[in-house]
Amino acid sequence: MIAEVSKKAPSADNPWEDLVVSMLSVNNWSLEKTYYFLDNLRAQGLFDPNRLGSLDQDEIVTRLRKAGYDRGTFMNNLFALRLGCLGQSVKRQGILECTNRLSGNVRPDIEVFLASVKGIGPVVIANFFFLRGIP
Repeated sequence: MIAEVSKKAPSADNPWEDLVVSMLSVNNWSLEKTYYFLDNLRAQGLFDPNRLGSLDQDEIVTRLRKAGYDRGTFMNNLFALRLGCLGQSVKRQGILECTNRLSGNVRPDIEVFLASVKGIGPVVIANFFFLRGIP
């Protein structure tokens, strides 16, 4: 049973929430649908880039399902792989550096960082800029 969740947007103070929501809101899945699971995704630690870098793909799949976000085996595995790649990229580049880039308003810097992560493409980037209010 899915715990009751708030239907609020990701925190303006947390670019990682905006990014993960953006990553999960692709392939005919709206931002609004992902918002439904926000509190559960938070509870599973899926907005913590340090945690993502330490979890294997199966554990991320399990956490997505526990959060109620279950789009089937193929899609959940794909998203788990992408979230794991994000975590590994953060490990390589450093959490502070990545957070500073994502928190800024310099579109080209953000695009370069996001495009370097396997599985992040134009739709995720557009979603992220939308959520961050970056034109």
